[in-house]
Amino acid sequence: MKRNQTATAGTPAPKKANIYLIGTIAAIAGLLFGFDTGVISGAQEFIFKTFELKNDAGLASEATRGFVVSAVPLGALLGALMSGLFARTLGRKRSILFTAIVFLGGTLCAAFAPNLESVVLGRLLMGLAIGISAMVAPMYLSEVSPPQVRGTIIFMFQLAITLGLLAAFAINLWFSHSIQDFTMNWRWMFGVGVVPALILFFGMLFMPCSPRWLHLKGRVNEAQKVLQNLLGKSDVSKEMAEIKVSVQGEGRSGSFLQLFKKPLLPLLAVSFGLFVFQQLSGINAIMYYGPQVFAKAGFGESTKYLAQFFMGLTNVVATLFGVWVVDKIGRRPLLSIGFIGMIACLGILGFLLKSGSGEYPFLALASILLFIVFFAISLGGVPYIMMSEVFPLKARASGMAIASCANWGFNMLVSFSFGILVTAMGNMGNVFMLYASCTMVGFIFAWYMVPETKNRQLEELEQNLYAGKPVRRLGDQISRPADV
Repeated sequence: MKRNQTATAGTPAPKKANIYLIGTIAAIAGLLFGFDTGVISGAQEFIFKTFELKNDAGLASEATRGFVVSAVPLGALLGALMSGLFARTLGRKRSILFTAIVFLGGTLCAAFAPNLESVVLGRLLMGLAIGISAMVAPMYLSEVSPPQVRGTIIFMFQLAITLGLLAAFAINLWFSHSIQDFTMNWRWMFGVGVVPALILFFGMLFMPCSPRWLHLKGRVNEAQKVLQNLLGKSDVSKEMAEIKVSVQGEGRSGSFLQLFKKPLLPLLAVSFGLFVFQQLSGINAIMYYGPQVFAKAGFGESTKYLAQFFMGLTNVVATLFGVWVVDKIGRRPLLSIGFIGMIACLGILGFLLKSGSGEYPFLALASILLFIVFFAISLGGVPYIMMSEVFPLKARASGMAIASCANWGFNMLVSFSFGILVTAMGNMGNVFMLYASCTMVGFIFAWYMVPETKNRQLEELEQNLYAGKPVRRLGDQISRPADV
């Protein structure tokens, strides 16, 4: 067995893999996530004109529109339900390759759609790919990243989402002005998504498999070689021993039902809950319906798409800051700062939109941009980090799949219900006040439940879990070496 653990003393250390390159390629799945969710904000107006879906301001019309918009999160919910199976059987790398193919098929289906049903089908396929990749890609990144940069690498997935959103808003702005034929401009908006789908597929062909998944499948020699390349050293005996304990630990079941029992249930509550409050902050009401929100705030037809583009640009810059500080400041401080800032911004925006006057468009824009900043550094990326860190290896695929279901189930709820809520509650301002109230509850939840996992090996978190530490203390320093 020793030949599977260490290299001979005279063997030169292998060349260290470029983890940032690996992170960049895998995170293109996040770029497609952002692009395919954001492009509908500009395309929907022209799609509804093309297929003569009239806006009669009634609940039935809003429900139909809501279904077209929410087709991606609905497909993503289905994908999230299957993501654990894909991650366990195909593996992390091949699952991402599969999603690249589905992204490509969904994009082509929507771009060449002869009717509204085909648009919905294409967006369902896009959503299916997003639902699988949004769980598998962060899992893959967490399992190939050294602990010192793991938060940064996983946050790159959220950065890629924001870049995808920005690209979508830029494409919407460009094609809404450059192609006057409303039956064609939205097709080009969708069609641009072919390019990142192809890059993701061909790029992932050259990326390594997860060493933890390889070990889980009994491919120990391959796992050792990958780990040596990732860490840039020949002696990975300590890391291999920790992974072995994680895989073969006595009495540690990875079954689905075990997630609903202690000690795994609190982990599920944390990862599930963070995604619930991520969506109930109303972030995707702004992302999906940005032009309508900006129009209500007082922006004209020619400026509402420009305002949305600046929102996307702010999202990218703020997420870059989050990538830089997440492994310096930590997960919990970022969450606290983000929640407090989001609550304040949502309250101001709700007040301005409730008046309905549209007299202070730039104050409304400022509140939205600040909301985006606070979201991007906290709830934008931390839930992806947390769900990929807290679960033990054998339960990671199932646990992350359930957490992803929270993400997409509540994403679908928000995107489908926004127009209905605006009609039922009287105005858009009341809806954002509701989001502010939900975010207050989220702050209390995070304060009492979320652990600090900065600079901790995944196996160290697992040891604390099975040592009986409460979930809030999961990131505490372990009292004994991992290899004792």
